[in-house]
Amino acid sequence: MIKRVLKQLLRGFVRLYHRSRMEGLDRMPDGSLIIVGNHVSYLDSFYLGALCPRDIHFMARAESFVNPLSRRFLRMAGAFPVNRAKPEIHTMRTALRLLSEGKVVGIFPEGGIRGDNTFEELKQGAAFLAVRAQCPVIPVFIDGTERALPPGKWWIRPAKVTIRFGTPIHPPKSGNVKERQEQMTQAIRHSLITLKSAGNEVLTG
Repeated sequence: MIKRVLKQLLRGFVRLYHRSRMEGLDRMPDGSLIIVGNHVSYLDSFYLGALCPRDIHFMARAESFVNPLSRRFLRMAGAFPVNRAKPEIHTMRTALRLLSEGKVVGIFPEGGIRGDNTFEELKQGAAFLAVRAQCPVIPVFIDGTERALPPGKWWIRPAKVTIRFGTPIHPPKSGNVKERQEQMTQAIRHSLITLKSAGNEVLTG
């Protein structure tokens, strides 16, 4: 109940203060799903979680769970810890359990906040889970949160925020596990770059 109320309040704030826009939301399927996105601000998981109609269980860096207050808030939001250097078995088991229950898992595959959006180095956790759970992945490009809360700043600015949803990517049927994971990772990278380019075309068009 509390989580639902907080989500509605944050959604209203983002829509009014940031004039938020959601593109391609109709592409989101029912059932188990992995959402992967670029990560440019500490606001990303909060805003994406608030604006998405389905609840997202984000992988959050383990360091964020050290503080009792932040740990309680993250747990209430449905997040679970991940060691960014080397994901542990229990983290993957938690994600697979959520997916087996038909839920949504959120992952930032760059492994942390990156400002360049080049997607040159994507960790394969999302691809691994998709292949193991046989569920689709939806790439998401978040634009504007880096201006709303730039690195080193604490005041949230009223920058316009746009979130673009890509087309679902389904795990390939052929090849061994390693090959299928690599195909998924490449498809995710290509989709994220395409979503980024779509925003650039709007700005320059």
